[in-house]
Amino acid sequence: MNKVTLKITAAVIAAAALTSSCETATWKRTGLATAIGCTAGLGLGAVADEASRKQESKDRKNDPFAIMKEKKKHNNGKIVGLGVGCAAGLGTGLYLDMMYNDIEQNFKDKGITLEKIPGADGKTQELLVKMDGDISFASGKDELTGTAQSNVTKLGEALEAYPETDLKIWGHTDAVGSRAANQPLSEKRAESVKEMLVSNKKVDVRRISEVKGFADQNKLVETKAAEPKNRRVEIRIVPAK
Repeated sequence: MNKVTLKITAAVIAAAALTSSCETATWKRTGLATAIGCTAGLGLGAVADEASRKQESKDRKNDPFAIMKEKKKHNNGKIVGLGVGCAAGLGTGLYLDMMYNDIEQNFKDKGITLEKIPGADGKTQELLVKMDGDISFASGKDELTGTAQSNVTKLGEALEAYPETDLKIWGHTDAVGSRAANQPLSEKRAESVKEMLVSNKKVDVRRISEVKGFADQNKLVETKAAEPKNRRVEIRIVPAK
């Protein structure tokens, strides 16, 4: 076992108590702040291999995404994921940024888009997942069918790879019908997404911190011809509490 591997192993074992070591000169010099606190997901082998490459390549020295890129290359573009403890080592902003890049690559052609929502400090504080409204729900319905079912199932697989996140699920309707009817409809749509995520056993129900309906209060479009876009569910990915 070489010195780099020994350093990484020691750092991982001590991560819970020593996440502040991300700031030490040694970790800055080797560019391995991303490894501290990660006890699963990336794996020590990938981190150790990347460490060696980083020491030999100055132009990649400070690239926190290099480990993810290297891991993805060997996984044929599949979801990579980060393990428990990574958020503490990376910081929640970078953790969400890595998650964004990973999921965006895998879902850009599947009717799901992501949007970074920054906090006051400019760092990513949550990710907004948008399910394409016109394929998610028929008018007046709350059942997920076809492509929407597939999308939610695949999203659940991606979320499973990022355990240090919680979810807020928000349902929306178009302006057809009364507010009295649309409010419970929007809530049922949000619940249907929650139930599918949980039933597939990819997402622990304890990770779902909020399920809300907003009727037609938050429209994406105003024209009647584009109303289907308002029939949607939004999933907000936030750091776990």
